[in-house]
Amino acid sequence: MKKILLLVLFSIVICKITNAQGLTQYWDNTTYKYGLKDKNNKIIAPAKYDVIYYKENVNLYVVQLNYKYGLMDPTGKEIISTNNEFIGDFSEGLAIIRSSSYKDGYIDQTGKLVIPMKFKDASNFSEGLANVAIEVKQGFYDVKKYGYIDKTGNFVIQPTFQQSLSFSGGFAGVGLDGKWGYIDKTGKQIVPYQYDAVYNFYEGMAVVKNNNKYGFINEQGKVVIPLKYDYANGFSEGLASVNLGAQPAFSGLPKGGKYGFIDKTGKTVIAFKYDSSWSLYKGKAEVELNGRKFNIDRNGNEVK
Repeated sequence: MKKILLLVLFSIVICKITNAQGLTQYWDNTTYKYGLKDKNNKIIAPAKYDVIYYKENVNLYVVQLNYKYGLMDPTGKEIISTNNEFIGDFSEGLAIIRSSSYKDGYIDQTGKLVIPMKFKDASNFSEGLANVAIEVKQGFYDVKKYGYIDKTGNFVIQPTFQQSLSFSGGFAGVGLDGKWGYIDKTGKQIVPYQYDAVYNFYEGMAVVKNNNKYGFINEQGKVVIPLKYDYANGFSEGLASVNLGAQPAFSGLPKGGKYGFIDKTGKTVIAFKYDSSWSLYKGKAEVELNGRKFNIDRNGNEVK
């Protein structure tokens, strides 16, 4: 029953989205599949898909059949057939596509394969570059090595890293032998491999972690807010949500403690009293206190 309810809710959401484009998903009780109709009830795509969902930013539909994915345009034409393991979201004009042999490449918004499916792993393009992995022999084992390609598919930073993050603010976190540092877009190491974990730069600062304590560095790699917090989110609109008192968790977020907000000098501007909190967005942040969720402004006042 729960599975059926979730499917119904999913269908309602999709119909709402596609209606904005004049197309509506419909269910066929004979084929037990989904198709698309226009506002005049004309069938645009026959009911032969297990799932259809709309990619609003590119006006295309991802379709799924027998757990394989394809891409359909608003005329109902399959511009990519349903024989792929995955089709991602478009970022900077390109989307990841994964073949049935589990190799990743990139397609453009017409569905054209512009970077061949040859990578063992791939991430979305960010700031003109994407971190991808190739597989290399290391002794008896095949291991992944990460580097960064441009939109022609050429490596501009060679695949030498064991782990990597996307570029943000001109820098990317990279990992080697269990430690993390940062590189710039030339591949130059700006922060050595010295942290247990690193995160993307936001507003000129990045969260770093060592020994389950979090702090912030600037773009020169200098620690500007000490690693003393038990969890930290990146800066947004000049403030960061951080935690004191949480206990490390085996997976997911640390448990317990209280959240507050600090400015870029490390000064507490909203007291540590919330059970959870999210980053500021358009001057407001959602917080939770004693089971109640509500919004606060940058001064800690409750707002609608």
